[in-house]
Amino acid sequence: MKNVNSFVGISNNIKLTIKIFVIVLMFFYFAFHVVNGENGFVSYIEIKKELEPSIQKLQKIQHEYEQMKRRVKLLSDTSLDLDLLEERARVILNYCYPNEIIVKRSNIIN
Repeated sequence: MKNVNSFVGISNNIKLTIKIFVIVLMFFYFAFHVVNGENGFVSYIEIKKELEPSIQKLQKIQHEYEQMKRRVKLLSDTSLDLDLLEERARVILNYCYPNEIIVKRSNIIN
């Protein structure tokens, strides 16, 4: 009878060892995919690097938009800035005062 109980004890030890082994394998499987998977940490870092230039471009465009919005507001009927209106009219109509000196530049850098 002692042999049967020892066989059952060995069988339980083997079952426990297999369960632990399967759990460890599952842990490493999921850990690997958390780091290297399609939506893993490495992919997140790569996407973040690709996104950085677009974010900078967006910020630049938003800044330009805000500047244009401010200039349009200054030309609106509710808050007319006479200096800005004069500047725009002089540029568009090529108007200048008789006592002004005009300097022409051939290469204008934006």
